[in-house]
Amino acid sequence: MKKSPARLREHKKDTTRRALVRAANRRFHRDGFEATTIDDICADAGVSRRTFFRYFANKEALAFPHRAERLERFLELLEGAPVSESPFASLRAIAREFARDYAANREQLIAQQRLVQSAPSLIAREHEIDHDWEQAMSRVFAQRFAGSAYAELRARMLAGAAIGLIRATMRYWFEHDGRPDLGALGSQALDALQDGFVAVIPPG
Repeated sequence: MKKSPARLREHKKDTTRRALVRAANRRFHRDGFEATTIDDICADAGVSRRTFFRYFANKEALAFPHRAERLERFLELLEGAPVSESPFASLRAIAREFARDYAANREQLIAQQRLVQSAPSLIAREHEIDHDWEQAMSRVFAQRFAGSAYAELRARMLAGAAIGLIRATMRYWFEHDGRPDLGALGSQALDALQDGFVAVIPPG
């Protein structure tokens, strides 16, 4: 069965995007992020600069090719959780799912993290991504806490604490070469956060 023109276009776009990501990764890990140029990547992928900018806003975006998809998946799971469910229960379930995915792609993620740590511009971009996740969590938690005392403040505090916990847990996992059980680490961290959060701001 022949593919429709629309499906063929989507397939071509996906193929081009993957080629750019592969070319960038080869260059980044061989020559270093700072030494690699967009022209280098385009030449390796066999596309023009004009084509490059149809897919990526800049070189930094290539170091985080799954940024949008991961956040979209996270929000899909968080927003799809029962409204009556504790935010901590929701986060535990999401952490387990992400942990399985991260464990399956351990080597790729470790290599990406080493790349990020090699360039100040990528470290800055990683902070931007953390901010995006924090803002997204805050919006969802504010809906969960609606009608309770200090709903917006509680949402912001929980989101800020959660993103800090995620970053600290991931940093520990990376430093130990991705060997610890990431799901268990996440659950332990969320247990500790829940105990402290509930003690400081009781439901109301």
